[in-house]
Amino acid sequence: MRYLSARQMIFDAYRATGNSVMAGAIEQAKLGADVQRSRRRGNDWSIVHGLEAGAVISAVESQPAHLQALARYCFGPFTRDELAADAEAVQLALYRQLLEDGVRLPGQGRGKPTAKQLETLRYLCVAALFHHGETTWPYQRQGLPTPKAVQCWLSDECGAVIDVRFWSRKDRACWAQYWNSALGHLDVWESETLGIVAHTSQRVACAS
Repeated sequence: MRYLSARQMIFDAYRATGNSVMAGAIEQAKLGADVQRSRRRGNDWSIVHGLEAGAVISAVESQPAHLQALARYCFGPFTRDELAADAEAVQLALYRQLLEDGVRLPGQGRGKPTAKQLETLRYLCVAALFHHGETTWPYQRQGLPTPKAVQCWLSDECGAVIDVRFWSRKDRACWAQYWNSALGHLDVWESETLGIVAHTSQRVACAS
């Protein structure tokens, strides 16, 4: 495998699982096989690459569920349909994190948030993950750059309605606070998971 970046290695490692020769080597590496000794035992580069890919996949899948799901969602060679379970895992973790942060929801007043307000927050997490996945490397697409874009995407993709009149307010809680907080958490989580993969990749490269 090429050791260019943690992002690239995640992509290459999961793509390698489709190769039947590599698949066995990947399983060996995930179980802790010694890559260096495996290199000396033979010259089959498919096996060598499989061992390296397995070490990367092991580094991803040893992390908390929402971090490994985020790594596959952003950098894996998968379609969005294949990643439905991973997307849901990240969205739910993000939703719980925002609730734990404890800011009042727009329109909540002094009471508890309504089911409708919580549903809107949940859908905002769905949009935030989509935006993050679109704008991160290697895609670097426009994503959802404006409140109107978020509103339209939620309506088209989720059948959800968000009132953009409550998007940005200085005098009270607004959806922009949650949007920015959600994107901030996703940035931090991405850095965490890539850092672990990068450390593992360096160790495997040295052993190779």
